[in-house]
Amino acid sequence: MLITIIHIGSSNNLLQDIVIDYEKRIKNIGRIIGLKDIIYKEIKNSNKKNITEKKDEETKKLINQKEKGALNILLDIEGSKLNSIEFSEFIHNQADINQNINFFIGGSEGIDRKYFEDFDKIISFGDLTWPHKMFKMMLLEQIYRSITIINKHPYHK
Repeated sequence: MLITIIHIGSSNNLLQDIVIDYEKRIKNIGRIIGLKDIIYKEIKNSNKKNITEKKDEETKKLINQKEKGALNILLDIEGSKLNSIEFSEFIHNQADINQNINFFIGGSEGIDRKYFEDFDKIISFGDLTWPHKMFKMMLLEQIYRSITIINKHPYHK
């Protein structure tokens, strides 16, 4: 199974070490899981583009990465809330059927609701608003936690 994280953003030097650490952990403990990262630069606001145009253009870049046969999941505050056990069961079920998962993280303006139907599932990490630059790190931690739950590793207490 391959997990791909497709997102809008840029590298954040403050968080990069943590991201790299979780990527290594996932690769070491989750031998059946491959991990791939696709990143698009955030479009800067300018006189030529308003926020709606920026959000639309960024969303189209993400949607172009949707993969047939994979489960394409948008991460958005409007989605279903899962706890860590439910998230791990979700990952485990996808691994059982050997279906790739693509996680999509929008830019700082999010994703226009008109595109929600283009995704197979929408998951929320809660009602709080998170900086999109931090969100990849949080997703990686939950993927790692899921694998440790599946493998009965003591990381998740």
